[in-house]
Amino acid sequence: MKPGKLYIKIFLSFLAVLLITEIIIFALFLLFPGRYFRDRIEHYNKAKVLIVKEVVEDMIRSAPTTDLSKNKQLRDFILDFGQILGAKVWLQNIDGTLPVKSFRGGIPEFVEELKKRRSRDYGSFKLYNRRHFDFYSVIPIAFPEGEKGSIHILFGRQGPPRPEGYFALGLAIIGLIIALLIIPVSRYITKRVKQLRQSALRIAGGDLSHRVTIKGKDEIGELAGSFNRMTDKLERMIISGKELTANVSHELRTPLTRIRIAEELLREKIEQGNFKEYLRHLDDIREDISELDSLIGRILKLSKLDIHESPLKFETLNPSDLINDLLERLKPVIERKDLHVKTDLSFHPPFMGDREALRTAFLNILDNAAKFTPEKGDVVVKMHCEQGFLKIRVTNSFEELAEEDLSRIFDPFHRAERSNAAGSGLGLAITKKMIERHGGNIKAVNSPAGLEIRMRLPAEPPEG
Repeated sequence: MKPGKLYIKIFLSFLAVLLITEIIIFALFLLFPGRYFRDRIEHYNKAKVLIVKEVVEDMIRSAPTTDLSKNKQLRDFILDFGQILGAKVWLQNIDGTLPVKSFRGGIPEFVEELKKRRSRDYGSFKLYNRRHFDFYSVIPIAFPEGEKGSIHILFGRQGPPRPEGYFALGLAIIGLIIALLIIPVSRYITKRVKQLRQSALRIAGGDLSHRVTIKGKDEIGELAGSFNRMTDKLERMIISGKELTANVSHELRTPLTRIRIAEELLREKIEQGNFKEYLRHLDDIREDISELDSLIGRILKLSKLDIHESPLKFETLNPSDLINDLLERLKPVIERKDLHVKTDLSFHPPFMGDREALRTAFLNILDNAAKFTPEKGDVVVKMHCEQGFLKIRVTNSFEELAEEDLSRIFDPFHRAERSNAAGSGLGLAITKKMIERHGGNIKAVNSPAGLEIRMRLPAEPPEG
């Protein structure tokens, strides 16, 4: 199967990061541990050189008249030392002859090359070194009868031939193993991304019931969960849109039917020459047109709230005064039905909101309460502040609603089965949108006193 572009990008990005990391590790190894090991070996060799110098000089002093090549004790020490430490040791006269040495054959050729290099001068001797931990030391000493000479010690390789090379090889092997291990990880990540893409294509093709099955608590799992929640909301919006279209068609058809009937009646009256009934039918047509205009205005308002077309204008206001003004406005309806209205409006400033939006929302709630409360019924409005929120409850004496009606009471065009009052069914839907845009929430519950609408609004404007 051909690898995807995302998989290749993840794999190459990881390799780049891995390569840079290994280069940094290798540089740090050369800078710190490599130098430390070299210094420790040099210090160790320095100690061995001093020991050899002291022992050789002591053996020469103990037998000053004995020729160096015949000094058995000295020769045995040189042989043993060279064998134990893996070093080549020899004594050299001023004329270049070698009276004692621990090896067969001549002096290694690279010794002369080492002498041309930089050396460490420790006063009584010099210590040369080259790569791969080869150390060479020259120690001036006095031979019998005052002759000048020197002890030469060549320490062989005391570590791997190229330690940095082996370290680099180890890093390369580790990098290769990690790179091979990242292949299934990359495929796992890209596989889940492909699942998201395929799900998006299915939903775009119209399969709104499809959901992503990716599990997990990582970012992709959270993205899948958000994707599913978005799909749920999208499905509800589309279904609501279809229901809204059907309801709008139904609501528009009723006044249009009445207008058509009125038009037919007018034609009949004209044919009969009965002109007295014209004004009545024209008034009916005007009322139906006004109803259509109001309905279309509410639909447009609801649509604007859905898309947040008109921003809210927050200002400091007193919700108690707002509710009292609205109750005064509804006074004719309240008096005609002889309703008992009780208020308990406790308010602690400050409170900020959009005055016109809240006026519309509260008016819809209070108007519904007055409209659906039977004659001589009760309407109770309570308000109080609690922990930075304004809580409002509007209760009217009404029969208990079914749970389905309670859950759908704020849906556009929804009317409870027991409700036979006129209206478009958009007032509570608009109210819910306005409350939510203020960062609050609203719900309907059955209470012992009747139907209760509960609103909860933050005292400060919501962020964003």
